[in-house]
Amino acid sequence: MFKCYDLVDGRVTRCPDGQPGMIQVYSAPTDEERFYLIEQCGIDEHTLNSALDEDEISRIEYEQNHVAIIMKRPRDIQVERRMAFRVSSLGAFLFKDRIIVVQSEVTSLFKHGRMPLRGNSVPGVLLRLLYHATQHFLQHLRLIHNISDEIEKKIEYAVTNKSLVNVFSLKKSLTYYESATSANQLLLGKLRDDAGRIGFRQEELEFLEDIGIENKQCDNLAKIYAETLEDMSEARSSVASNNLAVIMKYLAVINIVFLPLTVITGLGGMSEFTMMTSGIWWPHAYSALVVVLVIIGFVTYRLVHDIGAPRNSRKR
Repeated sequence: MFKCYDLVDGRVTRCPDGQPGMIQVYSAPTDEERFYLIEQCGIDEHTLNSALDEDEISRIEYEQNHVAIIMKRPRDIQVERRMAFRVSSLGAFLFKDRIIVVQSEVTSLFKHGRMPLRGNSVPGVLLRLLYHATQHFLQHLRLIHNISDEIEKKIEYAVTNKSLVNVFSLKKSLTYYESATSANQLLLGKLRDDAGRIGFRQEELEFLEDIGIENKQCDNLAKIYAETLEDMSEARSSVASNNLAVIMKYLAVINIVFLPLTVITGLGGMSEFTMMTSGIWWPHAYSALVVVLVIIGFVTYRLVHDIGAPRNSRKR
C-alpha cells in the first residue's frame, strides 16, 4: 500500500491523489512496488528486505544517491493477544528531495496532534519517525507496567498457571523491547556522529538529543520492568505453594470433622437406630441424633483447630 505525505506549516498532511510528496510510505509493498523501489529508486534489495524483517537490527548505510536507515518500532497491540507486545523494523531512505519509508504492516507513522513542529527537512522527517517510535515504546511500557500490577494483585490468591504464563509473556515482550531500544540508542549515537554528513540543522540536532534522552529512558524502564517481573515469577511459585497448602489444610480439617460422624452413622445405620429408639417418638430421636452429631463435630473442629494453631495464639 502506497501513501504520500507532505509538510505544510510543519505538519504532516496527505497529498492529493496523483501528486508527489516529500514523504512516500510503502506499507507491506507488493512485488510491483518492490521492483520500483529497487530498479527505479536504486534501493539495495538486501536493505529493502532488512526493512521488512522484524529480526533485523538498527543500522545506517550510505549508498550512492541516498542514506538507508533501519530502525526498530513497536507493533500495534493485538486485541486477541493482550499480553503480546512485539517489535518490527522500519526502513527510511533519505534522498535529497524526499524520504521513502518502508514498513511490513499498515500502521500509523505520524500522530498529528502530538507531533512536534521541529524537523521540517528530509532528515528532520527521519527524526519525527524516531520520535514517534520512542513515544510508542513509552506508551507500551506504561501499559505493561499497569498489566504487571494487575497480575501482582491476582497472584496473591492464584493457584493456577495462568498468571505465571502472563508473566512469562510480558518478560518475553520486555526482552524484545529492551533489545530494540538498545539498538535504536546506538543508531541515535551514529546519527549524532554523522550529523554533518546527513545534513541535520542545529534545531534538528537539539531534537536528536531530546529523542536520545527519551529513548534512554525507554531502555532503562524496560530493564527495570523485566527485573520486576523476574522477581514476581520467582515469588509466584512460593505464593501458589502456600495457597495450595492452605487449601489442603482446610480440606484435611473438613475430613477430620466428618470422620467420626461418618463412623457413627455407618455403625448405627437407619434400621439399627430405629430399633434402639423404638420406645421414643421418632422426631425426638432423630432430633437428638442431629444435636449429638453437631456437638461431636464442633468438639472435633475445636480440637483440630487448637492443635493446628501456633503456640502464641494457643496461649492467648
